[in-house]
Amino acid sequence: MINRHEFPYLQSLVINDAYAVKNLTVPVFQAGEEFKHLILTGRNGSGKTTVLRELNTIIINDYTSRQTRGQHVEELKSLIDNDHNAQPSIKAAWQKGVVEYSRIEPAFAKVDALPYSGFLVFKDQIIFAFFEATRKIDVKDVATVTREDALDKQLSNPQPNQSPAEFFKQYLVNKKVFQVFDAMDGKKEGAKQQALFFAKLEDTLAKIFEDPGTKLEFVRENFEFYINLSDGRRFTFNQLSAGFSAFLSILTELLMRIDLLRKQASDYTYDPCGFVLIDEPETHLHLEMQYQILPLLTELFPNLQFIVATHSPAVASSIKNATVFDLSTGQAMGDQAAGSSYSELMQTHFGVENEYSNVADAIIKRINELAQLPDKADARRQLQELLVSEGRYMSPALRLEVEAQLIGLEVE
Repeated sequence: MINRHEFPYLQSLVINDAYAVKNLTVPVFQAGEEFKHLILTGRNGSGKTTVLRELNTIIINDYTSRQTRGQHVEELKSLIDNDHNAQPSIKAAWQKGVVEYSRIEPAFAKVDALPYSGFLVFKDQIIFAFFEATRKIDVKDVATVTREDALDKQLSNPQPNQSPAEFFKQYLVNKKVFQVFDAMDGKKEGAKQQALFFAKLEDTLAKIFEDPGTKLEFVRENFEFYINLSDGRRFTFNQLSAGFSAFLSILTELLMRIDLLRKQASDYTYDPCGFVLIDEPETHLHLEMQYQILPLLTELFPNLQFIVATHSPAVASSIKNATVFDLSTGQAMGDQAAGSSYSELMQTHFGVENEYSNVADAIIKRINELAQLPDKADARRQLQELLVSEGRYMSPALRLEVEAQLIGLEVE
């Protein structure tokens, strides 16, 4: 099985034309270094989603075809230049292909410096997934245990617009039943691996719900799984909020697909390499969960390179081993992003002019105007009135600023 030093991760990305972004180079990590994750930021309309979709198209090509993107483009250019008998409509299709596959030019590199030749040779060993911003887990109910090979086929080859996460409950039911069968048949290793899967899932749910007492309960009478929290709350995977549902649509698909790879390889310690593209991982999540989603995913899947587009400073600053790149300004941040404040990131990578709200901006502007009045007594009186009339809108820091101005005026 392939390891992280043999796998060609995304090292850099040239954006030739992604509509809003043109002629831009995105560095991810240096040659010979361990791979880094990529977090794309920028204003609305800066091209984040377009870049992810273009990258998705190219990785699918290099994942399913014997030709890499670059080889395919060169072949099309050669046909355009040399096939003089081709119909105009055929040549137009070739030219369209050149344009579509040249909007971005990703560079994939291995730590061992061997040349890149696509992903087809690794196809049954790696993970590739793209999660759009509009996602929600809609877990199908379970009526019985299904054949293992039939379920594996559904997970490996889902129908168009069908998420493997839909079959998560069925997958759990099958694993729970086979765990019992393995134990009955004396297959200790199989039963052990099933038990470890459920223990890891329960531990992950405890982190997601920020409740160490979280337990996963299986009710065999109706083939249902319940998430039980220590405060007494109890719910199924179908009853989750939109935020948890969006997150679990990512988590459950990756858990199942990686579990399948491990089973096929007969190696339950295998951590597969690959790419996970996520558009707006913060969708529907409260701020604390936005900060936790990438650390959770990168810890669970250490050999997957996460490439995400986000509007959230909490996501952008949540992990150390990442390059944060602003498509609006062309600026890149390395590890210092993890040590930046949310307000700093909002100004430098999300197009917000300053860290204050519009209400606070207006108050600050009025404070500065009053401080410049020539009549200091009148300035003090108006500042005191401002404290009374606008005080309920002031944070402790902003109130301190007004009080400091009053003290300064009294000294004068």
